[in-house]
Amino acid sequence: MPHDSFEFSTRLRPGLAQAYEEFHRAIPADVAGALSAAGVVEWRIYRNRTTLTHEVVAEDRDRMTALLDADPVNERWQRQVAPYLSTEAAPAAALPDDRGVLIWDFSRPTR
Repeated sequence: MPHDSFEFSTRLRPGLAQAYEEFHRAIPADVAGALSAAGVVEWRIYRNRTTLTHEVVAEDRDRMTALLDADPVNERWQRQVAPYLSTEAAPAAALPDDRGVLIWDFSRPTR
């Protein structure tokens, strides 16, 4: 069965890159469970200065989005991540050589 691969970008608030990386080094086990249940196969986040590029592979993007939007675990996680993110519009997803360093991978351990 084919998967949906897509990318999007978000921005960090200035001065919070290191704090975000430390916070996001490992995600809570219940968040990982919610992502898995929603059909996430892979998710990587790269940082280039204040731009975060999210590289996602899901079984079905629309289903994943609908399930995560309705999931209280994901809602809580989004509230916890929000203070690190800027409301400034993010650029289009970066080209592979502009993504920067890998700071998180869905395959990493949880906390």
